[in-house]
Amino acid sequence: QTSADVSNVGNFQLPNPQGRAGGACTAALLQTLYDAHRNGSLPTLSWVTLLRSMRTNLLNKGFDQVPQLTSSRMIDVEKPVQFVNDSNNYGTKRAVLIGINYVGQNGELSGCHNDVKNMKEYLTNVHGFQESNMTVLMDDGYHLNPTRYNI
Repeated sequence: QTSADVSNVGNFQLPNPQGRAGGACTAALLQTLYDAHRNGSLPTLSWVTLLRSMRTNLLNKGFDQVPQLTSSRMIDVEKPVQFVNDSNNYGTKRAVLIGINYVGQNGELSGCHNDVKNMKEYLTNVHGFQESNMTVLMDDGYHLNPTRYNI
């Protein structure tokens, strides 16, 4: 299973999902990150632990996806997951968030836009990103289109 839309990500216990559709893997990622944030283990959460927790979360909800990590650079998967360089307290935190539902195309998805909204909320609430420093690209007719040029 390479992709799975969830008709209601509320069962993943995300903050304010509003019963929206979303990707199962994204919901499992966010649930794991929020749980680690709540219990204080986020600073020490390794990539291995993150992926295993996501896998367990997905299996418990009936999905057979296997979360994987790929990178063009070597990563020590036993080291903590890091989205923000916390040792560098100056500078601006920036993010580019892309959600493509392939609106009007064969194989149209329904949860990618909501995944972007949930990731944006996570980055804002947990990591202190400012909305003005996040670029959102979605094929929803409202945001910038996710084209090569705009990326």
